[in-house]
Amino acid sequence: MPSKRPQATKSKARQILKYLKPYLALEIGIALIMLVIVGLALLDPLVLKIMIDHVLVDGNVSLLNILIVALISLFLLRAVLNVFTNYLIHFVGQRILFDIRHSLFRHLERLHMGFFARTKTGEIISRVNNDVERIQSILTSTFITILTDLATLIVILILIFYLDWKLTLAALTLFPAFFLSQFYLGKKIKFKSRQARDKSAEILSFFQESFTSIRLIQAFVKERYEAIRLLRKSRELINLRIALGVLGALAASIAGFLSGLGPIIVLWYGGHQVIQGDLTIGGLVAFYAYVGRLFGPVFRLAQHNVSIQTARASIDRIFEFFDVEPRIRDDVSSHPLKRIRGHIEFRDVHFAYNQEEPLLRDISFEISPGAKIAVVGRSGEGKTTIINLLCRFYDPVSGSILLDGHDIRKIRLSSLRGHIGLVSQDTVLFNASIRDNILYGNRKASEEELIRAARKAYIHDFVATLPDKYETIIGDRGVRLSGGQCQRLSIARTILKDPEILILDEAMSSLDAKSEVYIQNALEPLLEEKTCLIVAHRLSSIVDADRIIVLHEGKIVESGTHDELLDKGGIYLMLWNQMSRQGDTSRINRR
Repeated sequence: MPSKRPQATKSKARQILKYLKPYLALEIGIALIMLVIVGLALLDPLVLKIMIDHVLVDGNVSLLNILIVALISLFLLRAVLNVFTNYLIHFVGQRILFDIRHSLFRHLERLHMGFFARTKTGEIISRVNNDVERIQSILTSTFITILTDLATLIVILILIFYLDWKLTLAALTLFPAFFLSQFYLGKKIKFKSRQARDKSAEILSFFQESFTSIRLIQAFVKERYEAIRLLRKSRELINLRIALGVLGALAASIAGFLSGLGPIIVLWYGGHQVIQGDLTIGGLVAFYAYVGRLFGPVFRLAQHNVSIQTARASIDRIFEFFDVEPRIRDDVSSHPLKRIRGHIEFRDVHFAYNQEEPLLRDISFEISPGAKIAVVGRSGEGKTTIINLLCRFYDPVSGSILLDGHDIRKIRLSSLRGHIGLVSQDTVLFNASIRDNILYGNRKASEEELIRAARKAYIHDFVATLPDKYETIIGDRGVRLSGGQCQRLSIARTILKDPEILILDEAMSSLDAKSEVYIQNALEPLLEEKTCLIVAHRLSSIVDADRIIVLHEGKIVESGTHDELLDKGGIYLMLWNQMSRQGDTSRINRR
C-alpha cells in the first residue's frame, strides 16, 4: 500500500490542476505582470548604488533629480499594476472556486443513498465549503505568489552573483538548514491540519444535528447536556489548532531567524571587503538590500509551505468524496421510456444493506397498470426498501424489477424517476416560497396549472389567507406550516409532476384524524388512472386497495384483498386487531 501513495498523490495533483487549465492563460498573464512588478522593485538597490557611488560621491545634482523622478515613476507604475493584478487574481480565484464546488456537488448528487446514510451532513458541508475554499486559495493567489517568489529568488541570485560571488556563497550557507527545517515541520503541519479539519467538520455536523433537533433538546431539557458535548468536542479542536499555531510559529521563527542571520553575515564579510578595498560602499549597500530581499521570498515560501500542507489535507478530504464511485448509474445500453403503461413486476428480488443481514428474500409480485397495491408489515420488515428499489436508490443483490417488461437497470435513471411520484411521511420542503416548492414538480408549469394543483391538494384556500400568498417563505423543511399543510404542499407538487406511477410511503401515519381527511381527499385526484404502490402503517388507509401484500421476516407471507386477508386469520388479521385496539380502524368511514 505505501508504494501506491506517491502515484495517488500525483493523480490528485493532476486532477486538481485540471481546474486551473481553463484559466492557464490568465494565470500566466498574472505571473508575467507579477514578474514585471518584481523587476521594477529590484531596480531600487541599483538606484541606491548609483546614488551613493555617483551622486553623493561626485555631487551630481542633475543625476539626483533624474533618479528621483525615475523612482516616483516606478512606484506609480507598480501601484497601478498591483491593483490590476489583484483584480485578475480574485476573478480567477472565484471562477476556480465555483468550478471545483460545482463539480463536487454534481458528483455528490450522483452517489447512492448508502453514502448519505453513513456520512454526516455537516461533514459533507464542511468539505464542499471550507476545504474547497482552501484549495482555491492555493491554486490562485498562493500559486502565483510562489511563482513570483521563485522568480525573484532566481533574479536576485543572478544579480548578487554578478555583484560578488564570494559574498553570495557566504550568504547561502544557511539555506540547507532552512529547507531541512521546513520540510520536517511541513509533514507535521499536514498531519495536524488533517486532524483539525476532521474535528472541525465533526463540530459542524454537531451544530447541524442540534439545530434541526432543537425541539427535542428543549422538550427533554437537554440544553446543558448538549452544551457539555460541544465543550468536549471543541476542546479537542482547540488543542489541535494550538498545536498547529505553535508548529506554524516555529516554522516561521526558524525561517525568520535564518533570514535575519543572512544579512548579518553579509555585513560582517562585506564590511571586511569594503575595508580591504575589494568592494565599494554602494556595492555593499546594494548587496545588503538584495540579500534582505532574497530572504524575504524564502521566508514567504516557508509560510506558503504551511498553507500548502494544510491544503494537501483539504485535497485528501475532497478526493475521498471524488473517489467514491456512484453505485447507481446509467448502463451504457440504458434507454429512456417516453410513455409507460405502469406495469410493475418484482422477480425473485433479494436485497441486503450488508451481506450478513439480508433484508428482503424471494420478493415476487406484480402491479397491473392503474392498480392500487399496498404493502404492510411491522417496522423493519423492508417495506420502504421495496420503494427504494423501485426508484433505483439501491439495486437488488439478485433478481430483477421490471417496468412495462423492461429491467429498470436498463432504463435511463432520469426517465425512470421522471415517471414516478413519491409522497412520503417525511415531507421534504425547501426554505423557499410556496410557489417554488410546488413548481419543483414541474418548473415549466403555468400559473393556472400551479393553482389547479394547489386546489386539488386542498392547499389553495389556506395559501389565499396568507399576506404574501404563493410568495410566502415557509422556512427550513416547512417549519412555518403544520404537518398536514406540509403534506398537502408535497401532494400539490406531485400532482403538478403528474407521474404515471405513484408511491405513498406512510404518507399519513403521523397525521391526526382531521388532517388525514384532508390528505385522503387531496390524494383522490392523484390516484386516478395511476399505478399506485402504498406502504402503510395505518391499515385503515388501505382497506380499499386492489391487493395487500404482507411482509414478515423479509418475505411475502400473505397477499389478497382486505376481506380475504381477514378471513385467512394470519398476520394481517393480527395487525388489524392491534390497530383496532389502538382505535385506528374507527377512521375507515371518516369520509
